[in-house]
Amino acid sequence: HMEVCQEAFWKGLDMLAQFFVSPLLLEDCVDRELNAIESEFQLSKNSDECRLQQLLCHDCKLQHVNNKGKGEENGKDKDNHNRHHPFANFSWGNRQSLVDLPKENNIDMMKELRKFYNAHYYAQNMSLVVIGAYSLDKLQAKVVESFSAVPSLPSLPRMDNDEQQTGSTDTNANTNTDAFYASMNVQPFRSNPCTWESKIDPQQTPIVKCGMPFQPTSLNRIIRSIPVKDKHSLSITFQIPPQYQHWESKPCDYISHLLGHEAEGSLLSSLKETSWVNTCCAGVGDGGYENASGHALFCMTFMLTKEGVDHWEEILDRMYMYLGMMRHYI
Repeated sequence: HMEVCQEAFWKGLDMLAQFFVSPLLLEDCVDRELNAIESEFQLSKNSDECRLQQLLCHDCKLQHVNNKGKGEENGKDKDNHNRHHPFANFSWGNRQSLVDLPKENNIDMMKELRKFYNAHYYAQNMSLVVIGAYSLDKLQAKVVESFSAVPSLPSLPRMDNDEQQTGSTDTNANTNTDAFYASMNVQPFRSNPCTWESKIDPQQTPIVKCGMPFQPTSLNRIIRSIPVKDKHSLSITFQIPPQYQHWESKPCDYISHLLGHEAEGSLLSSLKETSWVNTCCAGVGDGGYENASGHALFCMTFMLTKEGVDHWEEILDRMYMYLGMMRHYI
């Protein structure tokens, strides 16, 4: 996304469009971006929230290692029960993952970058939102003018001289085109593309086939971690089905409002009386880890006092009692 001042709106809009129409993807620009990624990683790696997130990802990866082969022994589907779930991947990126490891494995990252761009950055795989202090007719006209050249389908792989294969009527070229689209698994996700009726069915996205990130045998566990900051917290994570189909009613928002309420008679009010908890929050996060097409993670977090650390089990008891009361009356 980008924000520009009103005077530079049209120029900025066209510059944004050019990234999707004719990107340069120059190697020196990639090097600068790698430095920025490494800087962001160094700043975030000491964040307790980020460390907890990666701990969950690591736990997801461990279940794949520990359960490898058990699916076949128990007569289960190996693909569904022992697959390395995308949730377990290291998705931040740093110089080690984007430079050092590819070099060790003889992977050309520039070639992979362009392949990824060509495979995923096309019109039917995008949604565009433009907000500006102009009439809708003028905004629409400028958007059509700037973005109409964005490819509607994935582009063909770039040649060694960085020129794309376009405009060829050769039979072999057409065969290569069909094979390329098949290899990219291009599916007609959208109905009525480029209209207000355009819809994407999340059930068709590849990640849905991976199922939930945590198997039942990996739940009902206690994980203890040492924080970087001088604080004490208790986090309870519930794995629930994906919530995209409930975008109108948002049931998780109601539950998080009740669990995180601070008025008299609330769960937090009860725990504050014991001097065990200072604050609490609950809900499904906005990030892809917590709220994805194939799963959702509902988290309840308590910020504990030093005394509360010794009474974490009683805090859990009261939370489950409160959930039981909600289940009875709602």
